[in-house]
Amino acid sequence: MGLPWGRGFVRAAGHRLYYESVGDGPAGALLCLHGGPGATHELMRPFTALAPSGLRVVCYDQLGCGRSERPRDYRRLTIESLADEADAVRVALHLGRCHLLGYSFGGALALETVLRHPRGYRSLIVGSGYASQAEMEDEVRRLVDRLPEPERETIFRCERSGELGDPGYVRAVSEFHRRHLSGLKVLPIDLVLAGQHLNPAVAMALQGPDLLTPRATGTMAGWDVRNRLDRIRVPTLVTVGRRDLVTPKCARTIHRGIPRSRLVVFERSGHDCVYKEQDRYLATVRAFLAQVGPG
Repeated sequence: MGLPWGRGFVRAAGHRLYYESVGDGPAGALLCLHGGPGATHELMRPFTALAPSGLRVVCYDQLGCGRSERPRDYRRLTIESLADEADAVRVALHLGRCHLLGYSFGGALALETVLRHPRGYRSLIVGSGYASQAEMEDEVRRLVDRLPEPERETIFRCERSGELGDPGYVRAVSEFHRRHLSGLKVLPIDLVLAGQHLNPAVAMALQGPDLLTPRATGTMAGWDVRNRLDRIRVPTLVTVGRRDLVTPKCARTIHRGIPRSRLVVFERSGHDCVYKEQDRYLATVRAFLAQVGPG
């Protein structure tokens, strides 16, 4: 007999949002927040493999993403409004005091969500996330500085001049992504779909142009919760890839800031831990949630 599975739309924070749910939840619920910004719930589908452990795993498309409603004005999108939206999804789907998992930008969003709505969550998992926009940008810049000189200089030159179609720039960014985003030769279908369904308008509103070296110009500019991390009192797991573009330094900042949190580094991975080392990654999350318990 298969696990309960459903999909549909939920009204949350005044918007119509698409979600998918797997499992019946005797061990509690796990709410998953995708990254991008502007990607889709498809990035989070690997976590539905946790449902046989007794979890109800819920993934959804954030406002402006995937099948969810498009806002009239993307400039009003903020990480704070998306955090309120995430908690509204939890309430609307009757998830109770659930586990929260965010990956990449979703990890930053998960931190903001727990800080704004601390009573709603039993535990927190931050995968390849960050607590400061500036720290994340500094670390990406540091990784660009470590590229071989031709690639490094090409990225700086083309991003200053706006020559983003330059073949040398495309090759240099591809090399950066191979090193720090994902070195997988064959991309899983969920990654492909999330890329195809990406809405650049969301990323533009929150962070600005999709470039490696400049500072954010969107509503995420200046976002920083490092001095508030000690307010997070739920059991917390922090994960990161050794070669991650959201680097182990960003992960250590979160780990050191949240009392009694646990940090796990995946040695073979970049930003693709949950795909590159999927069995170990899911086993790590499963063990953590089992230790926390359903509450």
